[in-house]
Amino acid sequence: MDISIKYQQENVILRISGSILGEDRIELGDKIQELVDNGGKNVVLNLQDVDLMDSVGLGMLVALRTSLQRREVKLLLSNVDRSVRSLLLITKLNNVFDLYDTEDEALAELGSEDKDRFMV
Repeated sequence: MDISIKYQQENVILRISGSILGEDRIELGDKIQELVDNGGKNVVLNLQDVDLMDSVGLGMLVALRTSLQRREVKLLLSNVDRSVRSLLLITKLNNVFDLYDTEDEALAELGSEDKDRFMV
């Protein structure tokens, strides 16, 4: 698993490539927690190049979402590969996660939430 990181304002975009299996979950979870600890307001996970995710990786995403939600940090998934999307559909977790076709759509959603928050 490889992780590349990009910042857009206070949002952190992680582009994941490879597989999210077993021990990969620890590296990914720790990296996201570190980025949030350092000021990341929201996290977008681009899963376009994730070719395989097992139940352990899926469980990590659920736990991570819960942990971030307690800190009022949003976790959005973008560019979800067909195999990962199928896994989310089978487990009905597609109703739990915010899924977007592109990073831009996810960031636009975050931008609209920021605007709503500051409307007078």
